[in-house]
Amino acid sequence: MKVAPPTSKPQQFIGLFPLLVLLAIPLLNMYSGAFYWPDSGDMVAQRSFNSAVSISLFIGYFWFSFRYIHQNVASSLISLLVKKNQLGQFSVHRQKLTKAFHHQIVNSLIISSMFMAVLAFLGDVSNESYNIKGISYIASFVTFSLLTSLFLFQVRSNVTYLLRQVLPGTNKSSDYWASFSVITKLSLTNALFALGLLTVLPIFWFNVVVSPLEVIAVVSMSLLIVVYTFTPLLKLKLILKQQKTRTLNQGQSVTNNHNRDDRQPKVVRAPSEVCNSSDKLKTIAALILVPVSWGLVSMVETLI
Repeated sequence: MKVAPPTSKPQQFIGLFPLLVLLAIPLLNMYSGAFYWPDSGDMVAQRSFNSAVSISLFIGYFWFSFRYIHQNVASSLISLLVKKNQLGQFSVHRQKLTKAFHHQIVNSLIISSMFMAVLAFLGDVSNESYNIKGISYIASFVTFSLLTSLFLFQVRSNVTYLLRQVLPGTNKSSDYWASFSVITKLSLTNALFALGLLTVLPIFWFNVVVSPLEVIAVVSMSLLIVVYTFTPLLKLKLILKQQKTRTLNQGQSVTNNHNRDDRQPKVVRAPSEVCNSSDKLKTIAALILVPVSWGLVSMVETLI
């Protein structure tokens, strides 16, 4: 992860490798025969085609998400450090975030390897998996599972780091809650990117019969992704609610002691809202896009 100030020269390594893979996988699938339109009624070929298209789109989406999230983290980190008068510590935090990112890559490689080992154990790898078509599928799924794991690590780890390592020590209460709001918006952005993943899922089941077991699996996985990505945001909202309660109690205490002391103590106030109307509209739009994407895929199926 190369977190750099927005004014510095753009660094391309983060997005370069996923972009190359995005271009290579469709070409490999076309060469192997998985990227051609299947014959009518051939469910196996249709599922292979759907997987080739979906995985390519997922990789492109992950590439864009990583670039955007990393830039957003850099901007958020600078904003927090400016409020603490510690902008000189940017390189230190960048190194820590980069080291954590490298560890996440290793963990993602382990997870994807375990995932493929399970698939190889459950599936028939004696014949089909050793030709060019099988190799292209393996390369696609390894890349897909690796980037999925890395994405899920990223959408929570950056928020946790800023909340625990950078936010503490902010002197002024106004600066503290302004920084708190920045972290909350970062968490919301990450959650919205995770919701975007669900809009690509229906392509996996385009023009094929979906079994009840697959429906249960998709719904369960979607709910897990939503819970996993929105939990940090809900925790931040809870912190804000608790601070509001403490502020109200302090205000009542000041009112009760007003007659005994004309000097009123300064009450630490939390912001009334950390997510504005624009953020709420974005969340609603992202939630609506999920069922809309399924509806669009179903509509296209009826037209073909």
